Formats: sequence, structure tokens, C-alpha cells
Amino acid sequence: MSDFNNTEGLFADRDRAEEICSMLLANGYTKINDFRDLVYDVELRQDVEKRLNKVGMRLIYNMYSEYWGVGLNEHTSKDDRLEWSSNFGLSRGAMALFLILWCKLILPKRLEQEAQNSEDDGILGDAFLEFLEVKPVPNASISREQVTAEFASLLGGVTNTSKYLTQLNRASLIKMHGGVIEEGPLMSLVIDEASLGDELRREVLLSVLRRSHRHDLEEREKQREQNDADLDDDFSEVSDV
Repeated sequence: MSDFNNTEGLFADRDRAEEICSMLLANGYTKINDFRDLVYDVELRQDVEKRLNKVGMRLIYNMYSEYWGVGLNEHTSKDDRLEWSSNFGLSRGAMALFLILWCKLILPKRLEQEAQNSEDDGILGDAFLEFLEVKPVPNASISREQVTAEFASLLGGVTNTSKYLTQLNRASLIKMHGGVIEEGPLMSLVIDEASLGDELRREVLLSVLRRSHRHDLEEREKQREQNDADLDDDFSEVSDV
């Protein structure tokens, strides 16, 4: 994102909503701190959302993200020509790696944040919420070497993995520096975290149920074999008599 030292002069002839929309459409995202009034000014936010909606876009945000983002609205997202991964220039392999990195970089942090938010602070905690100590959740990171070692064989080799990382970095979905990979400005915004989280939980539950079912079948098979063995021993004893 471009930094401007004097945005007041630059946007002197524009209204606030137009300024925000132009920055979002030009860059795809902007820091929340650059437009703090968008947080608490409901009318301004509605105006921005209305203007974006007229061009098939929508304002996207996440309570845990440091950025505002812009994406396709519900109507335009149904058009296959406007599928967001295509517009980011992401291949199927890059999309697969993106989901892997989301699980590595975002999911652990979200679980920690949700755990903190679910703590019951009681009446005094509710009354003095702004004075409560908020435990910082450190930004997760993963080394490029680790990603390559763990997933290159699944992604078609080291060369393809490097290509996919470059695509994700160019799309601002991740940040890479000094061999370290961190979440990019758009990683938390372009994906429906609630739906993906629910899906992951379902998959984990199904996996647990499948393992439990396999364990039960194995135990039954062992018991059947043991019963057969016991019967063989009984027949042997009868024969000896």
C-alpha cells in the first residue's frame, strides 16, 4: 500500500466516503488506523458500503484484522469470470498452499483470541472492560524451509512451491522476508473464517469418529479371533478326552 504524508491536501476536493472507496479500490485494502472514523461512524460506513455495492464490490473486515478490505459482493461473486482467486492470479496449487498457510498462521491465533474473548470477566469486567489487561497474541510465522520440507512433495516439488509462494506474496495474502512467512494484509479478509473454521471442526470431528469406528471394528475383530481361538482350544480339549 502506498503511504501518503498529506492525505488532507490530496483529497481536499473529495468527500470522506469517496476517499475511502478510492483507496480501497486502488490498493485492495487499507489499514484500519488510517480510517478510524469508519469504525464508529455508522453513516459513513453505510455510505462506503453503498458506493462499493454499486460497482459490484463490498467492504470486508474482520474483528481481528488490522485492515479494511474490498471484495466482490454477493451478486458479482456468482460470476465465474470474477472468481477472486482468478483475479489474484492464483493457480489451484497456490490456493491449496494458501489454505495450508491459513491453518498454520491464522487458525492458532484465532483459537487463542476466541479463548481470551470467551473468558467470563463478570459484572466488574463488563463495567470496566476498557481497563482490562488484554493479552497480546503474537503474530505467527513459519519458515520457508519448513513449508518446502513439509509440503513440496504434495505441491509438485520445490519449484512449484516457490512459485505458489510468490503468487501469494504478490497478492498480499502473505508477507515474506528473510526466509520467514507471515500473514499478509488480505489473508484474514478474503476467506470466510467462520465457515472454514466450522468446516475444519466438522472434519476433525469426522476424523475422530472414523478413528473411533475403526478402533471399535478392530476390537470386535480381535474379540472374534479370540473367541474362535477359545473355541478351537475347547474342541482340542474335547478331542483329547
